[in-house]
Amino acid sequence: MPPKDTIQLFVELNSKDVHLVATIMHSYDGIANFRRDYRVHNGKTFFKILVPPDFLEETKQVLESLKAYMHIGEIYEEKV
Repeated sequence: MPPKDTIQLFVELNSKDVHLVATIMHSYDGIANFRRDYRVHNGKTFFKILVPPDFLEETKQVLESLKAYMHIGEIYEEKV
């Protein structure tokens, strides 16, 4: 179980891009923990990324920069 202050980001991704995004997230030591857990909502697939509160903005910036190379749709967050 992650710490209670961890933020869950749910990111709309194509399944073919999951491995690349996970590898990029893991290359930033300690920034976030990409999970293969997913939700389907309104026909869209959202993968979970666990983020410490101090790295939330940096994680969002990385995801925004990846939009130039792949489809990253909606992003929403939930507390653990």
